[in-house]
Amino acid sequence: MKQWQIAWRNLMRRKLRTFLTIMSIVIGVASTFAVIAAVDSAEKSFPIYLKEAFAKADFSLSGTEAYFSEEVLREIENNSDSTSIAMLKENTKLVTKEEGISSIQKRVVLTGYSQLDTSVTKFKVIEGDLTTDGAVITDRTAKVWGSKIGDTISFDTDQGVKQIKITAIVKYTQELMGPSSWNMAKYHHWAVAVPLPVIQDWFELNGKIQNVLVKAESTEKLKAVEHELEHIVKHHEGIYMQPIVVNFDLQFKDLDTFFLALYMAGFLGIALSAFIIFNSLYVSVKERKNEFAVLKTIGYTPGQLQKMVLSEVILLALIGTVSGLIIGYGLATGLKSLVFMLFGVRDQSGMVITTGVIVSIVAGFIIPILASWYPIRNVGKISVIEALKENKAKSNGTNKWLGFIGTLLIGASFLIDHLLLVLPLMVGIALIFPYLFKMFGFVLKGIYRIFFKFPGDMAIRNLNRNLSRTSMTSVVLCLGIAMIVLMSSLNSALLQTYERVIHSSYGGNLDVMFHHIEKEDLSILKNTKGVADAETYSLQFVTWTLNSEKRMIPVFGVGEEWIDRFPLFTGDKGTHSKLIKSLKQDEIILDRISFGVWGGKIGETVTLDALDGPKSFKVVAVVDTMKNRGYSAFMNEDHFKESIGVKYERNALVIKDEKTSPLQLRENIYGQFGERVEEMWGPEDWVSVIGGTITGSFSIVNALVVLAIIVSGIGITNTLLINIMERIREIGMMRAVGVTRGQIIKMILLEGFGIGLAATVIGIGFGILLLYMSSGLVAINSLTFEFGVSPIIIMLIFLFGIVVSLVSSFTPSRKAAKTPLNEALRYE
Repeated sequence: MKQWQIAWRNLMRRKLRTFLTIMSIVIGVASTFAVIAAVDSAEKSFPIYLKEAFAKADFSLSGTEAYFSEEVLREIENNSDSTSIAMLKENTKLVTKEEGISSIQKRVVLTGYSQLDTSVTKFKVIEGDLTTDGAVITDRTAKVWGSKIGDTISFDTDQGVKQIKITAIVKYTQELMGPSSWNMAKYHHWAVAVPLPVIQDWFELNGKIQNVLVKAESTEKLKAVEHELEHIVKHHEGIYMQPIVVNFDLQFKDLDTFFLALYMAGFLGIALSAFIIFNSLYVSVKERKNEFAVLKTIGYTPGQLQKMVLSEVILLALIGTVSGLIIGYGLATGLKSLVFMLFGVRDQSGMVITTGVIVSIVAGFIIPILASWYPIRNVGKISVIEALKENKAKSNGTNKWLGFIGTLLIGASFLIDHLLLVLPLMVGIALIFPYLFKMFGFVLKGIYRIFFKFPGDMAIRNLNRNLSRTSMTSVVLCLGIAMIVLMSSLNSALLQTYERVIHSSYGGNLDVMFHHIEKEDLSILKNTKGVADAETYSLQFVTWTLNSEKRMIPVFGVGEEWIDRFPLFTGDKGTHSKLIKSLKQDEIILDRISFGVWGGKIGETVTLDALDGPKSFKVVAVVDTMKNRGYSAFMNEDHFKESIGVKYERNALVIKDEKTSPLQLRENIYGQFGERVEEMWGPEDWVSVIGGTITGSFSIVNALVVLAIIVSGIGITNTLLINIMERIREIGMMRAVGVTRGQIIKMILLEGFGIGLAATVIGIGFGILLLYMSSGLVAINSLTFEFGVSPIIIMLIFLFGIVVSLVSSFTPSRKAAKTPLNEALRYE
């Protein structure tokens, strides 16, 4: 106990320095714990969420026409090994008393279910009952509409106004996904579930359905159910069966890059805190050199002295780690919520914290101990005779070997074809930084002398007196600045790349999905006000087999006569029309992402599940597209209808005239076709959605980098306080010969400014180098970016670095100016 009391007393000698050192550990541990816990929670929850949201059933039965007979459901229900439900979707219009609501904001998709309370639907009831014959809405929709159980909602159909009571409110779910406000209803329809007979009666579709979902009672019965469904399909013309599979590769294919960036940003805090711990301890050992010499004279061994200092480090680490874990849990909870919200995952599961706790505790103790190894080693080497001599302070030089190793690491990073090149590059920067700081100081010397006279001249001298210490402090901020330059510039560059590719491969200004398309609809659409041109196309999600695993891929039926006007992809082989015209019946085009997931080569075949069974198609080209998040395949539309077998179309591409706005175009089309319009998406919507995801991802990473930069600010404050304590007699002498408090403040501020300016300028330079080296290595949805630097971003980061250095210098400068003259002159 006495050993720890001594350690605590020693730490309390320099309360502010100790507090700042502990704070650096707290921030480092908290960010490390938050990142690991949030990533582990996401990796556990995302696949479960996808399975629950998109694959509640095992098989889906659909028709080649818009509707098929309900008798199919009756046959499937005879199988006791499965649960099945039939579905029928129709579009309608909500009747509401809400003022200022346009027709397009009243769109509703009504889905009729043969049963609402089953293991296939899995609606989570908040209030009400799913077994009654009423409407089911989500809690989000109920909030916007101001509705409750028992309220009557009305819909305007072709057969007149129909009414139904709300009998259940369920948690927000993928099947009943609706807008979050009336304003968002301009872009997305409402969704309501009702019993199947209600839809059939309202829309005069008795005995008709669109889809049957089937779920096996157990995994063991899956094959038996599949064989039974195949038997039923063979006896009904125009019906086909598909297994329901989740494309994990498609939904979250960019998470690895995002998580890697999170890890780097999170660990940056604890890495930078190591510099501060080393600096504080190194100076503490130097300050107490005489004390250690005296203790040696009374019998203390080098090992006992080293143990004494190690106790102080462990105490610092213990306080910092425990506090960091407490704060980190709150940070992890917030970070998890942000990540889940960013990727549209609604999950109520708890935090996965085991790995985060273990790694954070290990990092919180091991890194401070490693950082203190050199200062503790020096404690045992203190010479009693030398320590008791009156030695003048010597300026610290630079180690040539460290500079050489740093140069090698920077050179080696150019050979790494992965984002992990950041690690050797940053270590190399840290090792050569003293040389860069010295050169920067030489340039700064002339500027300080010209503009700041005496305070500037003294500031430069003080920076050079302890070159290793000041350069080490500066490099902490430099690394943070380099990371934020990289992340901010990546964000901007990827957004610009996305916008360009989306607009060049979206196929026009608007993609409209109808409930169904009739023969005369294309002519009506072309004559709609604001429409310059329009074309319909075929689209079907088809099952394909990859390494014995089932995946779903959207296949587009493309017409050679219209593809040049409505480009759905970009490629290198001549015009789009020539490429589509050259396709044979057994040939297909893959986009770059699906080609990468497939893993084959041009000329090899892929297997798709067509209506008549599996068919092989030769891959003849690879293109770039942003349709379906850049995961698609393309066929000649004539071959598509023959091979895939779907006879009806639901989608149309529209080009607007120059005088019509995107929103006005939607309203005109909806005014023409009414409730038959299910979805309308334009390239600007896609840019907004993906841009929000990218910006949100980088904002989280940047927030963690800013935490690391706060650590660097602590380091600047700590270093300046140390410098002041070493020079307190010198400052007293300066005050005695007439130097004013204002000049003392200016001198300390200029020291901090010099540290921050060097870190910011060099950090921006290395950040740009990182950006250049990362070009082509960071890919989201298969898109990389072209190297480019935004002057606005660089200017904002430059100002941010300067502000951090000045704010960090404020407290030390005030402390130096307020030190009483008599106390300063007595200080030993």
